[in-house]
Order: sequence, then structure tokens, then C-alpha cells
Amino acid sequence: MGSRCAEPASEHSSTGYLYACSPFSQPCSYFFSVSVVYFPTFNLNGLLHFLGVSFLPTFTMRVLCLHGVGSSGKMLETQLRPFLKAVDPSFDFVFVDGPFPCERGPGMAAFDGPFFSHTAGYSPEQMIEAHEHLDRTIDDLGPFDGILGFSQGGALALSYLHRKQTQNELRPFKFALIMSSVIPCSADVGVCEEVIQSLCDQTDPSAVDQDQRVFVELLDRTVGEARKNNALLPDIDPSIYEAGGEPSLAPRIMHPSFVKQKIWIPTVHVAGKKDYSFMRAMSDVAYAVCEPKLAKKMVHSGGHQPPQKPSEVKEVIRALDWAIGMSDRFAHWNL
Repeated sequence: MGSRCAEPASEHSSTGYLYACSPFSQPCSYFFSVSVVYFPTFNLNGLLHFLGVSFLPTFTMRVLCLHGVGSSGKMLETQLRPFLKAVDPSFDFVFVDGPFPCERGPGMAAFDGPFFSHTAGYSPEQMIEAHEHLDRTIDDLGPFDGILGFSQGGALALSYLHRKQTQNELRPFKFALIMSSVIPCSADVGVCEEVIQSLCDQTDPSAVDQDQRVFVELLDRTVGEARKNNALLPDIDPSIYEAGGEPSLAPRIMHPSFVKQKIWIPTVHVAGKKDYSFMRAMSDVAYAVCEPKLAKKMVHSGGHQPPQKPSEVKEVIRALDWAIGMSDRFAHWNL
């Protein structure tokens, strides 16, 4: 297993290969040479493990890792240490920093800066900016097989995947591991557009309809509660959804009741039992915007952090293996 922070990625082949000593190769000073035997794509790592071979090249599963707000790639790597030690060594985890310097994030008191955010804010325009930066990261460091996102990084991953899907663009990830996601916001102004416009046009607060009530209820128990606990970075001012607010600037909260398409790649969602109730509610939203048949959800015993207990780490790894297997199974689908 490898992990590194924002280094240019070398190209790699998707074809499995095995170095073998063959007496039928061209002669050399030792009367044999190294030849390359190619295999079709299958679980070569498992075969090598069965054969007791540990020094031969194996497949590399490359995963892009996105940290939470007010953190960094290096800090996320530290937070994931138990997971990184336990996961299959053929994985290559690439950690990157968000493009926007910001203040220290919630729960990051043990770390020294600098600290970063993946977004300057959560309006559609600012989310587009974050998506474009992610596009450039993938172009520079990819290709990748999957994406791992923690907190803000998880929400950005889902927002990005959803936009690629709804615009019928090629999605650069086959699976996603989402840990303690904050509430995802869309870059598409059409998401929740009608209900947001109606709230901003509302002149009689007592005349709210059912859609407005559903949207505001989620907003209150996620964004509203996070603000009360000084745990929302960058800030979202709920008054932007009230009468006189500017709809074009309002973050497009991906409310499951108003998101028309679910995310159709395998996803694993992990949350902490001791996390704040508003954070667990945000993670529930992140889970709900994904196709249920392709999503797994699990809860560990900790708070707003990746799982630390060996048994819980193993459970996450089993779920990750499931997601990878499902991505192979549905690779031929035109989704």
C-alpha cells in the first residue's frame, strides 16, 4: 500500500503482469532472462498471495483522497492511519490539499496548519469552481479507480459524481468511500430550484407549502444546528432562503426529496455513533442521494473521525471490497 500527498502520478497499465524466469528466453550471462507474461484482468493479487509470492509487481488500485474542511491531505492521512495499515498493500492512496486556505476546522486542535478547504463557499458558482479544480487534479494525478472523501471531501465527491452523471459525462471513479460526510451541495442551479425560488418569493411566512416545509426542516436540523455549534465552514447563512434572498446565490442543498437522479456507482458510507446529531443527519442525506442497491452504510463507535478500532476498520475494508466487486459487476452498464 502506498500513500502520498499531491505528487504527479506515473502512468500505469491496467493489464496484470508477472515477471518469470524462463529458460526459453534469450540467453544472458546466467543462461536465462526475465520475460513478461501477461494475464487478462482478474484478481492477480489473490493468485500471487496463494502462490506465496510477495515480491512480484501486482495491480495497483488508485484512490484519490479528499480531506475535510480546515484540514489537509497530510492530516487526513494521519487520521486514516489504522485503515491504511490494514488495507490491501496494492492500494495507492493519493492525498491532495484543497485549493483554498482557511481557518482550522472543527476537531483539528491536535494539528498544526496550514489548513485548507475544497470550496470558497457552497453557491452553485462556487461548487462549479470546486468541481473544475477537481477536474484538474484528476488530469494531473490520475487516472484513479476510486475516491475517498472525509467530511467536506465526501460531500464534494458526491456532488462531483452527481454532476458528471446528470450531464452524461464520463465519471472518473468506479466507486466511492464516504466518511462522515457533511451535507452535499450541487453545482447545478436546477437542483431544488423551484422550492428555493418559492421561499425567496414568499411574502406570507404562514403560507408555506409542503415542499417548503420539508426543505426548511432539513435545513434547520443540519445547517442551522451546525451554525449554532460553530461547526460550519465555509458558512451558509439560512436567511438566503428567506423572503428577499437571492436564489442564484443560495447553496443547492441536495435534498433527497428533490434530487431527481440517484448516484449510480457503488458507495460506502461511514459515520460515527458519537458524532453530533446534525452531522449524522448530514451523513444520512449523503447516503440518501445514492442508489440504495449500490450503497452500504455503517456506523462506528467514534465521533467525527474515521474508524479507529481494528474490528471496525476491517468492516470498512470488507465494505470497500464489496464496492469494488460491484463496480466490476456493473462496469458494462451504460449508466
